[in-house]
Amino acid sequence: MSLIQAFKSLTGKFKNSSASDNAVGQVAPVLIASDPVLLTLLGDTLTQASQTFEQTESHLLTPEGLIFAVQQIESVALGEDRVRTCTKIHAWHPTYFPQGIFEFQHALAATEEAAFVDGFKQWINMDLQVLLDATLDVPVNCTVIEMNTAADETNATAHFRQVILGPVAHLASLAAPKKKEEHPFCPCCLFTESIAAFHDVLQSDRFVGVRLFASRDNQGILAADCRVNGEDFQAAVAPLVQYAEAWPQRGLEFRKQYIIIRSVSRSLDTASKMAMPLPE
Repeated sequence: MSLIQAFKSLTGKFKNSSASDNAVGQVAPVLIASDPVLLTLLGDTLTQASQTFEQTESHLLTPEGLIFAVQQIESVALGEDRVRTCTKIHAWHPTYFPQGIFEFQHALAATEEAAFVDGFKQWINMDLQVLLDATLDVPVNCTVIEMNTAADETNATAHFRQVILGPVAHLASLAAPKKKEEHPFCPCCLFTESIAAFHDVLQSDRFVGVRLFASRDNQGILAADCRVNGEDFQAAVAPLVQYAEAWPQRGLEFRKQYIIIRSVSRSLDTASKMAMPLPE
């Protein structure tokens, strides 16, 4: 069965699901349609990145079961050879997150198409890597933090909240100082420095995609942004700003990352890549 045949079978089941099915916890996703031009452009960008997929009229489908749709949010001409764009990519998986999640792609380039492509390339290099690992019981490409949330840790099987840490986009206009940071920057830092803000998320069973961003400009002005499933998450902004304030002086600098937080069941004798206690 091809990916498209499997997709049609799956969406047929969703359409035929009854209200009683939803009442017992089954989630029937609402598959949003794509902008056809952007869908083709995203497909071309995935092909150039050697990613395997099939394309329907409104969605892209991967062998891992991921379903993607893309929409345009804005395209603004800022001047000659300066166009700012924003798109939104929706993602679903019938097993791991049938309710769907979305995230925005911001880019700036000389033309509108170049900006769209640049935003898609950033998404492929950062977000897609995490989404692909989120289709596996044991992620293989990203660093993982696991926290045991079981009430009784003597049980053979525990309940974990798993944080899949994606690649970090990092830019600094000045070279790193010779004196090393007390804790050198690593893929866990943006999350661990703001972990207290995620207390309720970690205590829940929600599957969430989280965008973390912190920056400091040449004048020392600090900024931060955090989104959970594409929505503003203000609780993490203050700790991210505080984290950026402690960076060594490197002029203009930003650090940006996409992570996924999910629940998994794992035998306690299976070692995780990194273990942390839940925040109090």
